[in-house]
Amino acid sequence: MADVTKALEAKSDQLNAVDLMAAHRIIKIRKVDVKDGDQPISVFFDGDNNKPWKPCKGMSRILASAWGQDSDNWIGKHAEIYFAPEVLWAGKAVGGIRIKALSDIKPEGLDLTLAISKQSRQAIKVPLLVVDVNPYPADQFESGFPIMVEKMKSGEMNLQAVISRCQQTGTLSKDQLERLEKAAPDDEAPSQNDDTFPGDR
Repeated sequence: MADVTKALEAKSDQLNAVDLMAAHRIIKIRKVDVKDGDQPISVFFDGDNNKPWKPCKGMSRILASAWGQDSDNWIGKHAEIYFAPEVLWAGKAVGGIRIKALSDIKPEGLDLTLAISKQSRQAIKVPLLVVDVNPYPADQFESGFPIMVEKMKSGEMNLQAVISRCQQTGTLSKDQLERLEKAAPDDEAPSQNDDTFPGDR
């Protein structure tokens, strides 16, 4: 029997599945690092607080199928990612990060087949992600910023949950993202569900 305790621990140096429990997140890729190891690909994105997404092999294969083998071609493109509670590790459902949609693919999306195990394959449909370019209102950000900071400091929401919620209203600017990153606690806890947030509509 395998003990999954270690697999359940969130790593503070990367984006974790639990960071996305509150809402889906649309990320814009700014850098990709590739090196040897168990998690060879690190996808850095706007608003990541220098904590990259390290996609599993299956998700990495989707990205490569969509945008090519050269990771430089991924930069500037968008992915919608989310928390999938059914993802298994050592036979246990521990949750993981999965891709919902991707920008810069053909309008009808991608039809792929991924290896789930040596004996199993799964058909995957990845739709085209149409990115909303409407900016997050500057005045709304200014008035809501203290509330966002307080929610992060109290542990009610983490940085990724705040950004995900903001994306329901508009696209945050680089300056707005940087301000949120600077205000986020260094060691964040997973966000809790919350019904009140500045700018909700």
